[in-house]
Amino acid sequence: MFVCFLAFHVLLFTSAQAQQPKRHNCWDIDLMPPERGINIPTPYAIAPSDSGMLLVEMAKEYLGTPYHYGGRGPKAFDCAGFALYLYRHFGHHLPGWSGAQAHVGTEVSDTRNLQAGDLVFFGARHNTKYIGHTGIAIQTDPATGVFTFIHAATHGGVIISRSTEEYYKKRYITARRVFR
Repeated sequence: MFVCFLAFHVLLFTSAQAQQPKRHNCWDIDLMPPERGINIPTPYAIAPSDSGMLLVEMAKEYLGTPYHYGGRGPKAFDCAGFALYLYRHFGHHLPGWSGAQAHVGTEVSDTRNLQAGDLVFFGARHNTKYIGHTGIAIQTDPATGVFTFIHAATHGGVIISRSTEEYYKKRYITARRVFR
C-alpha cells in the first residue's frame, strides 16, 4: 500500500513538473506562489536534491506571508522560523534561531555548489561578524556562485532575493546542506 501511495505522489510530482515552463537561466523565477496544498512525498522516498526542490516549491507558497519576530508559521514567520517550519515537513528538526541553524548539516564552502534547499546565512544587521539571518537557496549560477534565496525579511515578509543585492552581498557568511 505504501508503494502505491509513493508511486502516486511521484507520478503527481513528475506530471506537475512536466507542465511547468522551461527555465532558460537561473534568474527566470516565478514570483507568484503556486496554489497552496501541494502534496509533499515523504523525504525518505526521494533523492536529496529532489527534497530541496520540493522544499523550495513549498516555500514559494508562502511568498508575501508577513514577518513577525519569533513567528513559526504558517500565518507569520521570522527568518529562522520559516526554515524551521519548512524543514519540519521533511522530517528535519532545526533549532529556532539562525546562529544555531548554521551548525546543522554539512558546510557548503563554495556558493557555486549550492543546491535548492540549502540554508544560507548572513551577518546580523548591526554586527556582520555574527549570524543573524537565514535564507533557503533556490538556484545558483555554477560559474559565478551568485544565487537566489527565499527568506522571511523584516520588510516585506517572505520574499525572494539575490546574493548580489548590496545588503546581502556584504553580509553573506556561510551555507549548510541539510539534505544528504
